[in-house]
Amino acid sequence: MKLFKLFLPMLAVAAMAAGCTKEYYTIENYSGVEVYTHQYTINPGHWLRNQGQFLPGAYNYLYASFENADITPDVMENGTVQAYVYNVYDTQNNLGAWNTLPFIIPIEIHEQNDDGSWNDYTVPENIRFEWEEGKVTFIIQDLDGWDPDDMISSITVKVCVTK
Repeated sequence: MKLFKLFLPMLAVAAMAAGCTKEYYTIENYSGVEVYTHQYTINPGHWLRNQGQFLPGAYNYLYASFENADITPDVMENGTVQAYVYNVYDTQNNLGAWNTLPFIIPIEIHEQNDDGSWNDYTVPENIRFEWEEGKVTFIIQDLDGWDPDDMISSITVKVCVTK
């Protein structure tokens, strides 16, 4: 009986090991890789509105598209595109950092109430990007699916195209 208790687990391990296959990965060394970087300032007037049904979950978003000649058919097939947004996290000292997209960007809202008083609050908005041949598009969506607020300040983004 002891032999059976020892033999059964060993048999199970052997069966599992027999089903495994070794995968081989080839790491290719590319010399002459080219990286092209473009910086864009998206002003409030650049944003266009795609209006869904103004309901949660509808496709409501702001978008801004720019030409980028470095996104060629070769990049579409073999390259990559990465984008970053510059977020100022300390306005008093003008300190900020680059953040990889997609990014939850804090949008500060300064809104006047009916009684003349002001409300200041921060709304989290998702900013992401899409790319296609010759073009890059930045998209801002509300996290709750509603229509995002109008942008009132400029956003700086950087796009890196690797060929």
